[in-house]
Amino acid sequence: MNPTLETSPTDAATWPSTYSETVPRPADTPPITRSWWSRMWHNLGRDSVLILPGFFISLIGFVALIALFSVSIATIVIWIGALLLPLTLYVATGFANLSRARARQWGAPIAEVVHRPRGRGISGWFGVMAEGRRWLDLLFEMVFALPIRLFTFSVVIPWFFGALGGITYFFWGRFLPYDNTDLISLIAAWWNDTPLVDLGFGAEATFQFISGLILLVTFPFVLHAMARLEIAAITAGLAPGHDGATSAGKARAGDAWGHDPMGAASATSSGSTVLVSPAANSFLTRSAGEGWFWLMSIFVGVVLVAIGWPVTAVVYGMPAVVAMLLALTSSGALVLAVSKPIPAIVLGLVSSAAGIVLTADVTGEVWPWAVTSILALLFLHLIIGLRHSWLHLVILWSLSTVLGALSLTMPHAGGLSGALANVITTVSLTAGISIVAVIGNLWIRGRTQLATERQLSAEELAKRQELEERNRIAQELHDVVAHSMSVISVQATTARYRLPELDTRSVEEFDSIAGSARQALNEMRGLLAILRGGRDADLAPQPTIDDIPGLVEATRGSGAEVELEFPTGPNSLNPTTGLTAFRLVQEALSNALRHAPGAPIRVSVYSDESLLSIGVVNGVPDPNQSAAGHLGGGFGLKGMRERVEALDGTLQVGPTAAGGFEVLATLPAG
Repeated sequence: MNPTLETSPTDAATWPSTYSETVPRPADTPPITRSWWSRMWHNLGRDSVLILPGFFISLIGFVALIALFSVSIATIVIWIGALLLPLTLYVATGFANLSRARARQWGAPIAEVVHRPRGRGISGWFGVMAEGRRWLDLLFEMVFALPIRLFTFSVVIPWFFGALGGITYFFWGRFLPYDNTDLISLIAAWWNDTPLVDLGFGAEATFQFISGLILLVTFPFVLHAMARLEIAAITAGLAPGHDGATSAGKARAGDAWGHDPMGAASATSSGSTVLVSPAANSFLTRSAGEGWFWLMSIFVGVVLVAIGWPVTAVVYGMPAVVAMLLALTSSGALVLAVSKPIPAIVLGLVSSAAGIVLTADVTGEVWPWAVTSILALLFLHLIIGLRHSWLHLVILWSLSTVLGALSLTMPHAGGLSGALANVITTVSLTAGISIVAVIGNLWIRGRTQLATERQLSAEELAKRQELEERNRIAQELHDVVAHSMSVISVQATTARYRLPELDTRSVEEFDSIAGSARQALNEMRGLLAILRGGRDADLAPQPTIDDIPGLVEATRGSGAEVELEFPTGPNSLNPTTGLTAFRLVQEALSNALRHAPGAPIRVSVYSDESLLSIGVVNGVPDPNQSAAGHLGGGFGLKGMRERVEALDGTLQVGPTAAGGFEVLATLPAG
């Protein structure tokens, strides 16, 4: 007996994984476990490649795009600008595609943009101006890219050189001119509230070394945070949305092993693995749909803080800290309005009310709303109207109108006519911008609904084409395979009548062939009904594990030597597991009969409470009988593997040490 057959049920899960070269097996990508230090060094490399060149690329792009766009607008009246403007859009798209490629290389799941096919001639050259995606690329690369990358570059470079300088201060610090104003001496005097005392070069060098060491230890985390900030901005501004067609097959990441310190794996459509943290991945995916609102709100908020803070402090004589808080509050309401309309409305109105109260005693200035407050209120109405329902916009406009009316009852240093004009102007401007926002919201919703309908239409077309292809395959099966099987069935059934000289054993053989052909025809009819998508397919009971002894008996009828080990008790398996077990044994027996004729076969079935173990092992084929070769190309083994993996089972197939072939499978019994 073949030693490979001496396998107990408990050893089924530990069978060796041996595969022949002809067995199709999907490529397994084992997870790579990296140490914390390895992941940190990996992140240092990819974050540095993203941050350091990005500033210089953006600087070049900013200069080129500003120059091209300015010349285009300045010469538009003499038609030269009309020719330069498409060139500007092409250049902007090139820089945007470079940013997308660098983000994918870092590990961000950003798809490539598939632009409209360009026509020929002058119409194709000017047709590029009708693509909204190219204008968004121009806006991002010309307005947003440089400030973001300048900020990340300005944080990373001083941090690194500060760490390097602090650690090496002991070597170069002694060459600095001595003026008794070392940093450690100043800090010690301030901390102890004592006169300045020279603590010496040693104390200063030690302090600088410790500071540099702290900066060096925290540098990887700061660098990674800046890289994530840049990736979030690129995803928000350059990730394709409804305005640009995307190719799912091209959503790839060049960094196949982009590990984060606390990362998790996410696979792109091309199969490459990108490891990003779940929270960051969720943010990147979410921001791709509303990214431009985030960018615009943050950009406007920063500009309002930069303008409103000094204007409020200088013109209205307000304390700098209070002016800063007012500017940050009004700008924060704009950022919050992108996703949280109610808190944004409350925060914006509170900021407006505080500004009205704190500037009420200023003589001769704009009141109740300052110019920066009016701008903040206008942008708040615009974002609320574009992002949310009209009800939120009505609430905001009504409350701001009431706030303006109430401000007229307050005692203030200016005249009533000026305050009334200010309120009327503000209410009118907010009403106008609200109408524009509502129209824009309807347009955005219409575009989104149109894109959704187009996607659904494309899916329905794909389903219809798939159904047509299945019907064609079903027709081919019916015309070729079913016809041949019918001929075999008729010939085998009528053999006893056409050939009366046949002995009893030959007649039984032909009857067995006829029965197998009829069973194959019945299964073929069910398969054809499924392929055609018909709802009237025969609901005949499927084979179960209890049908395996009958299958073995039918195989023995063909002259094969088959030994069966089968549990005698009842098998309480679910129908899917039973059907899979039957198909595995059926395919394994068919392979043994075709490729190893005359070889002894052993079928082993073991079952316990948790696992079902199946083994089909054949010995060395009889050299006097010819094998069927490798007809089928291994698709039977591939189908076996797909059935087993669908149930989270395991499958081992391959040659045995004695020259035979084995199929060993374990399936969950539940």
